[in-house]
Amino acid sequence: MQLRAEPKRTYGLVVGIERYHEAGWNVPGGGQAEDALRFARWLRACGVPKENIRLCLSSLAENEHLVGECVLTVESATEQNLYDIVTNFLSLQSGDLLYIFWAGHGLISAERERRLICADATKQSWLNLDLNSLLLLLGSDRFGIRHHVCIIDACANYFLETQGRPTNLGGRIFSSGKPRTDSQQFVLLATREGETAKVNAAEKTGYFSQAVHEALAQVTESFPPDMVAVAEQVKQRFQSLDKRQLPTYFYYRSWDGDQEKYHYNPFDIRHNIQQSNAIKFVGRDEKLAQLHQLLKENDVVVISDVTGLGGVGKTELAIQYSWQYLEDYPGGCCWLNPQGTELGTQLVEFGMVNFPNFYPPQELSMNGKVGYCWRNWQAGKVLLVFDDVKDWKQIKDYLPAKGSRFKVLITTRQNTGLTYPSLPLGELSADAALELLTQLLGRDRVEGELEFAQKLCQFVGYIPIGLYQVAAYSREPGRVLC
Repeated sequence: MQLRAEPKRTYGLVVGIERYHEAGWNVPGGGQAEDALRFARWLRACGVPKENIRLCLSSLAENEHLVGECVLTVESATEQNLYDIVTNFLSLQSGDLLYIFWAGHGLISAERERRLICADATKQSWLNLDLNSLLLLLGSDRFGIRHHVCIIDACANYFLETQGRPTNLGGRIFSSGKPRTDSQQFVLLATREGETAKVNAAEKTGYFSQAVHEALAQVTESFPPDMVAVAEQVKQRFQSLDKRQLPTYFYYRSWDGDQEKYHYNPFDIRHNIQQSNAIKFVGRDEKLAQLHQLLKENDVVVISDVTGLGGVGKTELAIQYSWQYLEDYPGGCCWLNPQGTELGTQLVEFGMVNFPNFYPPQELSMNGKVGYCWRNWQAGKVLLVFDDVKDWKQIKDYLPAKGSRFKVLITTRQNTGLTYPSLPLGELSADAALELLTQLLGRDRVEGELEFAQKLCQFVGYIPIGLYQVAAYSREPGRVLC
């Protein structure tokens, strides 16, 4: 995605928040202010006039010297000031390109909207900006800057009402106009839905922001840089980190009133993927790649257990695949449990909860309602996961037609009666098993009893569930590894 823009016609809204009115929300050690300052310096180095850059910071006392060293005017990162900058300054400008960089707290609302928490937020008043409505405003005829690049280093986890968040978050919702027909918009997010953005406390920077700065430094041949190339470099960087977050991006390009989505927004994809219980997912990277290739080539794929004993990580592999490749399934990911409510009911309820105008006629039989699901499901490729199938007969009446846009993933301990391509799982390698045990118990403890730890891994057959059981037993007070 290559935009055209002159630096002098480029603008920036750069935000870094590490200190909040709710002191308990402060980021220990900080880093967000420095990340924002680095991005502002990058804009200046590209030739963007300083009067075009609005820099809003809320820094910890220990980092205030950074603000003093900045040549740009530093403003407050309060909800009102940020809203005013967007609506009363940026909206009135005529320009080629706007960069928005945000480093600070964020969350997903109960309505699955991404919210960005402002510096003056408290537990009594969760002052925030609605990112979804902001993007709509930027792409409308009420905004004078044509193209937009938004880089958001914030969490996208669910902060439940039981943890203190009000049911109605409130916050600033931006009003938009008619969609522009000459606008492109690129959004690069630190996390997918449900994930937490990690901070490198030792270096006082967000891992995502750090990766973005490194990628931008490598793409210097032209301005503005190709953001797809930047995003792919950032994602590759995270593959070498064990941070349980995966940056993702989406962008829109519209010509003559037709909007084409080139990369699906993962926050629009409906799913009910189970949450992972794994502390660390180890030893299965090759299996993930194999599974992805099998699902490209086949309608139905089975994850089976070569041991027949269970606990090898079939469900965990399905969870990790579903999260990692969710963007490949814009029609949604529906997780089905053959041991729970009747499968047809699970399918219908998923559709009714997640899709508009999805109302199977009540007079239909269950088979008829399942057929309604296949014909009226949201557009796009779909992933159906049947987890822990004990008998082929449980699911045979609930499989979509062969050659449709539905991909089916089945996990089962016994592959009896299933004639589909299978990905067999067995034990971990000796090194992967030891790595998992190290994550469960801590490096100092395992390295202190390394030989015995290796024997324990061998004793449980290098099976993940056995390692979890050993770890749980060894955590009891007064115990060594066994």
